[in-house]
Amino acid sequence: MSIQLAEYILLKKFKREPFHNLFLLNNIHPKTTAYGGTCSDKTLSYLAEVKAAGFEAYLHSACIGGEDIHRLVRLEIEGGRYFADIGNGWPSIQLFSADTPVTYECYGMRYRTVIENGVITVYHLKRGIEKIQMEIDIAVKPESMIYKSIKDRFSSNITYPFSNELRFSMVVGDRFLFVRDTQLEIYSHDGYEEISNIHMKNLESTIVNHFDYDIRPILTQAI
Repeated sequence: MSIQLAEYILLKKFKREPFHNLFLLNNIHPKTTAYGGTCSDKTLSYLAEVKAAGFEAYLHSACIGGEDIHRLVRLEIEGGRYFADIGNGWPSIQLFSADTPVTYECYGMRYRTVIENGVITVYHLKRGIEKIQMEIDIAVKPESMIYKSIKDRFSSNITYPFSNELRFSMVVGDRFLFVRDTQLEIYSHDGYEEISNIHMKNLESTIVNHFDYDIRPILTQAI
């Protein structure tokens, strides 16, 4: 099993399974991970595929804003430990090494990591501004606790950064598109574009026209 294969599957998931909070906003409990979702749904989907491909992979978690609320996949590859952040709304398309700091650019953005005291700090730069995105404790975590948190995510008292605003993002061709509340943000190596006045009434047409994706199966998932 190779890093290249794990990252190939990672990018494929960013292109085919959107990050979105439509399940959360509409109180839909999805029966499948095929239609993306938030970090829990996307992480479970990636975990199943890399395991099927033969990887040694496990559920993991990370802290955002000091709270342990984000889901990741931990992979053990050729004696090294790596983390796949498939559940991110942003295009985290390369693995994060537990041993070696990583810096890479994609879609006009930059990711870099700092490793200190057993923690990977992930920095994300977009539109000239860099912020801490998350902190990953490298140590193994009990999967049972993470599975329970995923199972309870709709009934817990956790308030996510996107709890009350629309989110929908995918890698589309050589660009990254992200609906954030009422605007569509388009990132690429050629620059940044923005389209305003996005709302639920025109969301379906917006997603079809710009993402070439049909959201109707998402909204018709059985509760």
